[in-house]
Amino acid sequence: MSGGVFISFEGGEGSGKSTQIRKLAALLSRQGREVILTREPGGTPLGEAARSIILDPAFDPDGLTELFLLEASRHDHVESLIRPALDSGAVVLADRFADSSTVYQGRVRGLDENMVRQLNHWATGGLKPHRTLIFDLDPEEGVARALGRNADSGGNDRLDEEPMEFHRMIRRAFLDLAAGEPERFRIVDASGDEDRVFERVLAMLEDLI
Repeated sequence: MSGGVFISFEGGEGSGKSTQIRKLAALLSRQGREVILTREPGGTPLGEAARSIILDPAFDPDGLTELFLLEASRHDHVESLIRPALDSGAVVLADRFADSSTVYQGRVRGLDENMVRQLNHWATGGLKPHRTLIFDLDPEEGVARALGRNADSGGNDRLDEEPMEFHRMIRRAFLDLAAGEPERFRIVDASGDEDRVFERVLAMLEDLI
């Protein structure tokens, strides 16, 4: 990762991470930094095709099918976009990365977590973000936000239809990841207005950017 900086944004549904990543990208661009704003699943044409399948309520893939779709798109994402951007010295901001698979498919969908981590490693070639921000919010508030957002845009995705216990498990799993690797993870209190949350984000990235 010569020269560039890689930051991933993680969290449950409706936690506000997508709003915050756009605010950070805009700030860094105004400061003259080269910024690559991307997302998972997505980021490349292949990744966006996989995203449309994974989030479509018309499909109901099991955890392993979901994981294979994600890892294929993740490998393409890393090799086609992220590594070249880092090599050029850019700041790469990713709305979700491999940690989401560890949480969603490993912890919550019930796949073997060591297998998920190994597949993540193969797909990324061992690439990890310099810093991962976890946006922590009460799941009931987060789901309410997500449902309101998606109603405004004309439809829900498949994750919005999961029971509340699913979202509680997601929150616990992200917090467990942060506790196990404190040198990389930072937990952002995602409650309150977006400007206040953005101040918290900047404080947790001050040493990197």
